[in-house]
Amino acid sequence: MKRLVGILLFAVILSGFVSAKINLPSSEDIKLKNGLTVRVINRPELPLFTIEMTFRAGSIYDPVGQEGLANLCNEMLMRGTKSRSAKQIAEEISFGGGTLSNFCGRESAGFTGEFLAENGVKGFQILSDILLNSAFANDELIKIRNRTVAGLESRYENPSSIATEKIFAEVLGNSRYAHIPAGNISAVSLLNRDDIIEFYRKTYAPDNCLLVVCGDIDKKTVKKWIERYLGDWNGICGITPAQTKFTPVTDKQILILDKQDATQTQIRLGNIGLSMKHPDYIPFETARTAFAGSFTSRLVNEIRVKRGLTYGVSMRSSRYTPGGIVYISTFTKNESVGEVLEIILSETNRIQTEAVPDSELIGTINYRTGLYPLSFETNDDLAGIYTNLWFYGLNKDHYEKYQENMRQMTPADIIQITNRYFPYENYRIVLVGKADEIKSQVEKFGPVTVKPLVE
Repeated sequence: MKRLVGILLFAVILSGFVSAKINLPSSEDIKLKNGLTVRVINRPELPLFTIEMTFRAGSIYDPVGQEGLANLCNEMLMRGTKSRSAKQIAEEISFGGGTLSNFCGRESAGFTGEFLAENGVKGFQILSDILLNSAFANDELIKIRNRTVAGLESRYENPSSIATEKIFAEVLGNSRYAHIPAGNISAVSLLNRDDIIEFYRKTYAPDNCLLVVCGDIDKKTVKKWIERYLGDWNGICGITPAQTKFTPVTDKQILILDKQDATQTQIRLGNIGLSMKHPDYIPFETARTAFAGSFTSRLVNEIRVKRGLTYGVSMRSSRYTPGGIVYISTFTKNESVGEVLEIILSETNRIQTEAVPDSELIGTINYRTGLYPLSFETNDDLAGIYTNLWFYGLNKDHYEKYQENMRQMTPADIIQITNRYFPYENYRIVLVGKADEIKSQVEKFGPVTVKPLVE
């Protein structure tokens, strides 16, 4: 009864958003002589603003044998300059009521922060110091390198993370997108200061990034600050964008990572997906949500609600410039692994061959379009969206017509999209669990390879 009441209440809340149309705010660009582009979005509702500075400097640019270099370089940029220690950087930012953090993913790396409008100049001062005067001190490098290696070693204690990491590797193969941004233990252990500096010089250049400033700040103020603090920043990008198209897997293979003490098994089943810019992006998101993208989706109903075989199951989609990866993610007790895989494939076949009832499709569309406006509320949200427009070459219609385009979906469209992108005939499966108990259950789904969890 409580669950029913909760669902009804959620539906009422969503109904208030279904008709809310997205209109992105206007922005103004500033271009410096050094090649830096700054995008300013004025939103004076609250006395603060967000900055997001994004470089094409993610882990896909790690040289072969130096996996983890991009991540280590990004970490080092927050670990002290010629005039400020890492502690001083953190203190100056926090004392002014601000935040500043770094990030490094597969395609991009950079900084994001939030500052009170009255103290905002401090953010630009420190960002300038980081970009122009980082010390890359050896003692800090040793600390960060050791911490990264320790993190890579400890990740084996989290079977869920390992399963996700390995499904990327199994599906993407030799692609530079296959390895995790943190790299691997052997490569990270050998990285030195010269490696970091060389990578920094090639990637952290003004013509290789976009700075988005969103909030209670105007173009005139931003222009004054960036000319003062970033006008003398020089450098030319020395990398070539990695744009190789992903190749779908064309057979069935299963990898078991043997964890002898496991009582549960992590399950990942996937293949190539699609990029955010792909014309099938919105139809795919509709189909994914109906299948395993919400609490009331088909796989949740079949595996969790009806049979109690797991606490959670989802279909996840990671999107990059050349393509994406789509995979089912769940877990179950060792003795029910085969049953769960059987259900996943059976339900995949059903959604590929039987028309989704109108009521189910309408519910799915209302769920997604109803939640959609919540993604545009904060300065952080908008900074990320405007970064995506630049990074992936999108236009505003991608966001502003999302709801309208999703409402045009039909049951026939779902069949077409699921046959095109949902893994059924060809896939990779990664299982992290006790091999002795799960191998015989899954051999009917494809050739099985068993490896130790830690090699």
